[in-house]
Amino acid sequence: MIGILEYQKKLSKEQPKQVNLLHGEEEYLVKTLVDKLREKYSVSILWGDEISPADLERLLLTGSMFDRRGVLFVYKALDLFKSIKDVKPFISALSRLRDKVIFFYVESKLSDKDLQKEPFLSLSKLGDVISAGKLDKRKIRETVKNKLQKAGINIEEQALDYMLEATSYNLMVLKVETEKLILYGKTHLTLEDIKHLLVADREMSIFDFVDGMLLRDYEKAINSLNSVLRAGTHPLQVHSLFTNYALKLYTAKSLVEEGKSVEESLALVDVKHPFQVMNYKKYLGKNSKQDLWFLIRKLHILDIKMKVFYEDPAQSLRNFVIEYMLDEEGTYYSSDTGDQDRLDLEP
Repeated sequence: MIGILEYQKKLSKEQPKQVNLLHGEEEYLVKTLVDKLREKYSVSILWGDEISPADLERLLLTGSMFDRRGVLFVYKALDLFKSIKDVKPFISALSRLRDKVIFFYVESKLSDKDLQKEPFLSLSKLGDVISAGKLDKRKIRETVKNKLQKAGINIEEQALDYMLEATSYNLMVLKVETEKLILYGKTHLTLEDIKHLLVADREMSIFDFVDGMLLRDYEKAINSLNSVLRAGTHPLQVHSLFTNYALKLYTAKSLVEEGKSVEESLALVDVKHPFQVMNYKKYLGKNSKQDLWFLIRKLHILDIKMKVFYEDPAQSLRNFVIEYMLDEEGTYYSSDTGDQDRLDLEP
């Protein structure tokens, strides 16, 4: 087994193996790996809860989905593995790969005992097993402090501790916060500076979150979500409001395709205020009917996770946002920015 940071260094010198198993909870580290792969290869994203083993096998063996130097990255791989009735044909298909690369990502830490079970055991024999476990708080602290120091910024110890606690040591959020501090322009940051910036974040509303999500503005989406959750808004309330927007947009889009005007279609879903109409027009222009259908489906799955399987609502919502923005090359949620800036994780 190899750690994900060590694996990223290895990628700069070596080609990835045909089959790779990635596991662990640190979503930020996984995103940096995907970005690094995209620097050298065409990366296609699939979701294990949406594709069957047979469909995946056809894609791998026919090569119809990606070019010779393509990489297929499968999120929610555990859902895919659970649907496998007979592991032998599945592993056999993977063992026949010659010019394609696939990564299976399991979003939880696998124990040594887990790795002795199928299909993990067979996958480990075909390629690398990469661990993306949570970094300890000391490592995260060093990472943020070193990032600021490289930008010529000194931060007081108490101020740094306050920022880390306020963001729950979440690397995805800390990346945004760190970049904001660099843009802030001060070379010495005090506790009052940090409190001022975090208070400013709390002023962002749930509607900023909706705007960021539907306009593919990742920084705005994650900043505003973090703000509204810290301010005490329940994750289910955020989910409910966002789902309401998605349903109205999908209905309006369908009505437009049937021949009605945009204004008439919006009025039929009770969007009549001029400011609302202006915003909804922007969202309709940014999202196709297929995008919105897929979004509603993902929101339904999120609802089940929170209410049926009792997953932590706040973390599930954050995971949903990350997944929404991660699929930059997919059919649906495509980022227009292609931004690949990353927080330097070297101490």
